[in-house]
Amino acid sequence: MKLQQLRYFEAACRLHSISRAAESLHVSQPSVSIAIRELECEFGVPLTARQYQGFSLTKEGVFFKEMAESLLRHADNVQEKMQSLGHSRRPVHLGVPPMIGTLLLSPLYQAIAHECPDLLLVTEEYGSKILIQDLRRNMLDLAFVTHESELPPEFSVTPLANIEIVWCATQSHPLAGLTEISTENLKDEPLVFFHKNFTTQESVVRQFKNAGITPRILHTTEQLSTVQSLIRSGIASGFLMRPLAEMMSNVAAIPLRPSISLCVSLIWKRSQKPFRDMTQLIKLCQGCYQMEQRTAKISFGSIF
Repeated sequence: MKLQQLRYFEAACRLHSISRAAESLHVSQPSVSIAIRELECEFGVPLTARQYQGFSLTKEGVFFKEMAESLLRHADNVQEKMQSLGHSRRPVHLGVPPMIGTLLLSPLYQAIAHECPDLLLVTEEYGSKILIQDLRRNMLDLAFVTHESELPPEFSVTPLANIEIVWCATQSHPLAGLTEISTENLKDEPLVFFHKNFTTQESVVRQFKNAGITPRILHTTEQLSTVQSLIRSGIASGFLMRPLAEMMSNVAAIPLRPSISLCVSLIWKRSQKPFRDMTQLIKLCQGCYQMEQRTAKISFGSIF
């Protein structure tokens, strides 16, 4: 098993296409196909199943995809850290969930440019569960995470905001006129969900389970843009943080009953001694949060 084979397989899974994977990697299509076949031969199990258009993953393929993603993240992290050893400064590795990244990254980079222009920052985007795992493995220095309950005591935590989760659909949807919505209202609705490593999805699924209802999940994804596209098109409805829902035109954002709110926090391992740029970033976020509290603003984007 080679890293190159893992990268070819991961790209094909992420883009749902061998040809698009080849294009993004700037290699020939047969190179990607051969890499996947070599992995299947090495392990003695099928990873993919051909379909009329494209391919699907077998249960072994789904398991291997998760392992391959973890290995590639670790390999990239090792490479970056080893390359940084030759420099007097090392970058801060910051993890951000996709929805939080959409809200935070632009204002965060603006704040860094204004307050700490020499700060070195590298970001990666995954669900909160994976980010917590990566912190434990020392693959990240800091992470923004969403959570409903208290985080494990191994982490130092700076709370930033509480954000409401809302149901989103086109304004022409028959349920769009409701003032609040329950899982009973949605039991027959086609829904788009984030993958299970996202706190938002976990919270919503728990609400369906508590009501004894199995949600009709049309599609699951890690991509915020996919969720937004399916909602805008009217193909499915879904669940987003209110600030993101309010950024979408012609989309109704309906509160859930009972309501769901997630805490957004900046966290890092207590056992890790912060280095210079890491300390600067923590102080920048803490200062902005304190300012948010003093001014009593409710706009999440204004935290930075």
